[in-house]
Amino acid sequence: MSLKISYVQPRSLASKAGIKKGDRIISINSMPINDFYDLEYYSNDYLLDFELLDNDGKIKSITIQRVNGKTLGIEPEPHNVRTCHNHCIFCFVDQMPPKMRASLYIKDDDYLFSYVFGNYITLNNLAPADLKRIVDQHISPLYVSVHTIDPVLRQQMMRCKENYDIVKDLRELSQKGIEFHFQIVAIPGYNCGEKLEETLTILLDKSIAALSIGIVPVGLTGFREHLTPLSSFNSELALETLKIIDKFREISPIVYGSDELFHLSGIPIPEAEYYGDFPQLENGIGMICLTLMNYQKKRKSFIKELNKTGGDFLLLTSSLANSTLQEIADDLNNHLNQARVRVQSIQNDYFGGFVSVSGLITASDIIKQVKLFPQESIILPENIFNPDGLTLDDMSQLELRNQLQAPMLLVDPYFEDWEWI
Repeated sequence: MSLKISYVQPRSLASKAGIKKGDRIISINSMPINDFYDLEYYSNDYLLDFELLDNDGKIKSITIQRVNGKTLGIEPEPHNVRTCHNHCIFCFVDQMPPKMRASLYIKDDDYLFSYVFGNYITLNNLAPADLKRIVDQHISPLYVSVHTIDPVLRQQMMRCKENYDIVKDLRELSQKGIEFHFQIVAIPGYNCGEKLEETLTILLDKSIAALSIGIVPVGLTGFREHLTPLSSFNSELALETLKIIDKFREISPIVYGSDELFHLSGIPIPEAEYYGDFPQLENGIGMICLTLMNYQKKRKSFIKELNKTGGDFLLLTSSLANSTLQEIADDLNNHLNQARVRVQSIQNDYFGGFVSVSGLITASDIIKQVKLFPQESIILPENIFNPDGLTLDDMSQLELRNQLQAPMLLVDPYFEDWEWI
């Protein structure tokens, strides 16, 4: 095995040493290099002895002495992401609308991406060599989807080929210094109620190094034909689940309910103290609270931004965040000079009408549902776009602005920043 170099930065240490694009790194200081994490992990020494295979198939040895403030300058080929071998009855990818871009249908189950990006993995697909590497390179913390600690129920929910004892691996990894953020996707009729209590009891045991445990209700779309019939959460079950979470928070405050559970139950979103250091924001836990917190910090500069623009504003949001954004709009309307802000919740018809989070709003739903008033600009959450500036239905920021024929102010979902398009 080796790692191919896709780019060498000019004037970097690697470039000056003679490392070139297309070279393959076989080892650094005699340690084999197979992926981007090996490169990062083993290139931190002061003196680096590279063994490489060049484009002509020749082995070459190069020594690099690291210099403070100088980048190594090696960009490896894209990582070959490990995909999931499970067939979970609740998998969101299986419920995606057809004819979207191919990358949206990739089922990631890569422990490196779990550590680097906070992606949740199942642990089911790890070989003994993977577990050893996690310990040897201290790849921690990991973000793990547990769902249930009952092996039979877990196999039923995840439809994995083998009966896997996740608790055994969690305990062994914990003993060797690996820590975890856990996710439980709660599904009515499967792992709620007593089953949830059983799972939380084990995960909070001192033998498992849990940093946080997030409980989120199952997400269902309108594209479940030929899939296992599942029920969505209702207000009664959301309230029951929050009561269970509160019970276990008396044991440890690292157990959190998702924003959607509070929304469904009608219970107000907790204050910041509930969320600690917000360890599961990407899982929809604490987003609304943090948005309100940051708005209060940024409100003067945001009001100044709107006042200098002229005209009124339409603030677009999801059904989950609608009441929060209305609260912000009311405050803005009390402090803006002349402009007014109104709020519109976008119904997610693209996913069948059942999805309530802002990150899954599509351009087509916005275009169909938005009716702008004269001289009105649009404020919308930045997270409807991916890092390439595209919506889930492949429309760019400029295309959406041109379709709506109005200026757009993109606001970070946590209200930390904004920019005009």
